[in-house]
Amino acid sequence: MSTAPRHRSVALYSPGWPPGRVSNGIVTYVGHLRPALERLGVGTSVITANQVGPSSVPTVDLSQQRSAPIRALFLRALGRVPRYHSIGLRLGWAVGQAAIDIAAQRGLDLLEMEESFGGAWYAQQVLDVPVVARLHGPRFLNGAVLGLPIDDEFRRIDRAERRCIAAAAGVTAPSRDVLERARRYYELPLSDALVIPYPGPMIDPDRRWRLDGSDRKSILFVGRFDRHKGGDVMIDAFRQVAATLPQAELLFVGPDRGLRDDAGRTHHLPGYLDSHLPTEIRPRVRIFGELDSERIESLRRQAFVTVVPSRYETFGFTVAESLAFGCPTVAADAGAIPEVLLGDKTGLLFQAGEPSDLASKLLALFANPEQAARFGREGAIDINRRLNPDAIARTTLDYYEVLWDRWSRTQRRHHPWRLAYRVTGLL
Repeated sequence: MSTAPRHRSVALYSPGWPPGRVSNGIVTYVGHLRPALERLGVGTSVITANQVGPSSVPTVDLSQQRSAPIRALFLRALGRVPRYHSIGLRLGWAVGQAAIDIAAQRGLDLLEMEESFGGAWYAQQVLDVPVVARLHGPRFLNGAVLGLPIDDEFRRIDRAERRCIAAAAGVTAPSRDVLERARRYYELPLSDALVIPYPGPMIDPDRRWRLDGSDRKSILFVGRFDRHKGGDVMIDAFRQVAATLPQAELLFVGPDRGLRDDAGRTHHLPGYLDSHLPTEIRPRVRIFGELDSERIESLRRQAFVTVVPSRYETFGFTVAESLAFGCPTVAADAGAIPEVLLGDKTGLLFQAGEPSDLASKLLALFANPEQAARFGREGAIDINRRLNPDAIARTTLDYYEVLWDRWSRTQRRHHPWRLAYRVTGLL
């Protein structure tokens, strides 16, 4: 079992905070990992771009930071240089400033943040501790799934993220799928990168789904209405299910971000429902919008089956959460989802993007509720075993220890960026 001296301190970047108030997989990941690291004796701080509620842990809210005027001008000028990305530059330097403040107040040994816009690379240039780039969702994967055009802006982000990943002190990935795709796409060996899955929620048995407590006619979808999360696939499949099961209803939970089709047109949820469902079926779709975690938990126990029809997932925390609650689950065989849901053992997988296949899997579960309940029980047992937060925190800490040992033996060159950073407002 790993142990760490009490003086070890890490900072974790999260795009929002606290968990339960922000619907985002990275937020949930940090929310589960942070207390598990604390239980191993590691001090933790959270750096966030959007704090929407009070936090009981040391937190730095970047939205409250104010850059010195000279630094703002410097960032604006650098943002116009083709080799840099303005969002990554601003994010990285803001996180870097927060990390320096944390180091001054209570010490800091490592920063972990996502690869988005290459921000981790910029943070590394101004820090004297290793920065771990976490592959939460590179643009080449999520941008393509969302149907974003491969234009100059896409390529600029892509270059920034590649540089970030190639130069990082350490790289971790939540799944084998995203790590292998990154290796192939970027043509990087990433030989020292490690797959560390998201910690799963550990749900007490008395909070889990039960067949006798469920509404045997309802289907639950939790996610954004956009191309990525496959809300359109869910609706198109529901049309087929509803034609066979007159009492079936769909509970649609999540924000309407707009779905971009292959022609570049954007559809919003009300219009998509009106144009894709017959008039008599439309009232059987209940739209909830964004809900807090407690309300979603209640709906998970209420629904007979939960569906995750994403076109891609670097991990699929929504799948893990559904399984942890013991919910019968049907999910797309996309990205890392088959690493989380074990097909025909803990749930059913359907061919991603195929509403007819999803509909057939749902009808099979409605026809065999006892089998659905068995999937739910096995899913909860499996998630509790494989995604236990304490075990994952130990694996994470072991990886950090390797990086700290390597860092202590490597002579760090003081990069000109560090001087520029300090000159433009820190000192």
